[in-house]
Amino acid sequence: MRKFLKLGVFALLGMALTFGATSCSDDDPDYSNVTPPTVAVTHSISGRVTGVNGEGLSATVSMNSTSVTTNTDGIFVFENVAAGTYTLKAEASGKISKETSVTVSSASNAVNPVWNVSLSNAETEIAVNADGSAEGSVVSETLKNNESGEIEMTLTAPAGAVVAGNKIIVTPLYSLEEAADATVRSIATKATASTLLIGTKVSCSDASATLQADMTLEYDVDPDLATTITAQKYVNGQWVDAEYNVDNGKVTVTVDQFTSYSLLCNATISMSVSSEALTFNPDSWDNLYGSSDMSVTSSSYTYHIGTDITTSGTSRITAYLIEILARAAGAGVTTATGIYPINVTLPVGTAMRISGEQEVTTLTASMLNRSVSGKQYGTVSVITTAWNRNHTGGSNMQN
Repeated sequence: MRKFLKLGVFALLGMALTFGATSCSDDDPDYSNVTPPTVAVTHSISGRVTGVNGEGLSATVSMNSTSVTTNTDGIFVFENVAAGTYTLKAEASGKISKETSVTVSSASNAVNPVWNVSLSNAETEIAVNADGSAEGSVVSETLKNNESGEIEMTLTAPAGAVVAGNKIIVTPLYSLEEAADATVRSIATKATASTLLIGTKVSCSDASATLQADMTLEYDVDPDLATTITAQKYVNGQWVDAEYNVDNGKVTVTVDQFTSYSLLCNATISMSVSSEALTFNPDSWDNLYGSSDMSVTSSSYTYHIGTDITTSGTSRITAYLIEILARAAGAGVTTATGIYPINVTLPVGTAMRISGEQEVTTLTASMLNRSVSGKQYGTVSVITTAWNRNHTGGSNMQN
């Protein structure tokens, strides 16, 4: 009897396990074919505000009706920016403000714009003497540790040139577009004698005043470079030839009206575009064989803002080239941290990774058998890819 009872118990236990296994199998979801989540596209606009010396500034950057304040290194960011075209303006105490136009594409592979802007010092006022004469000097700003690239500009007005009581306002120009009040700067290979070495805007405290006699602007430059210089002035919306002479490194331009004047050199700027991979933390999430849903909020990454010029100014001409490159591509470089929002839930049976790259433009400025090089860091793109156990899911390019 005891033997039959034992066999009965084993039989019942076997039936229970069989039914239990069948029940679990029927209730279990198919984790091999779970739909991976899709990450929503988000955009941002970031950048850095510096002085001409490449050092970060405490500044306010406005984007249409919104504004932000830079951090201690001059970095700013606008998060969650919708597709569209925006006007950005950077302002700082004692500096001349600048604007640019930025477009954020609505396409899934649109880029994150990065704006690196340098603000120069405000203008210098020169008092007019009682006899209508005046004289004063201003020195161009340079990158930190590149003081050999400085150019002194001396303005001299003879007696009777300007009505007494007024002030002559002298403002160094670091791009031809500044003279035209343009807001967008571009980089391109320059033709001979068409690259700005330095410029000067000459105006009067009385906007309606006109010159009663010609003044002069004397630029102190390297003697070897001086003989290759040409001078122009901004008249009726365009640059035209100005009267000037050269004497042992001194380029003297005739100032016959209140406007902008420029010294042009034969420097060329060439460029090639590539990209560098970004590093993310974390860069992947694996819930293929987890026990419950996994929440994924964001990932941080580092990227560069600005231009890294690796050449040092061993001569005045090399120092000039460094300044030319910095004005065209941006002054100074720094590392910034970005946070990319993900905000999805990974079901059991799925995984995700994130990667990205930053556009890098390699630039070379050359003149008189000398050259300098640098890397300008630009737009950022981010890609998230999710998949399940059976196959790789579609990728979403986020920027």
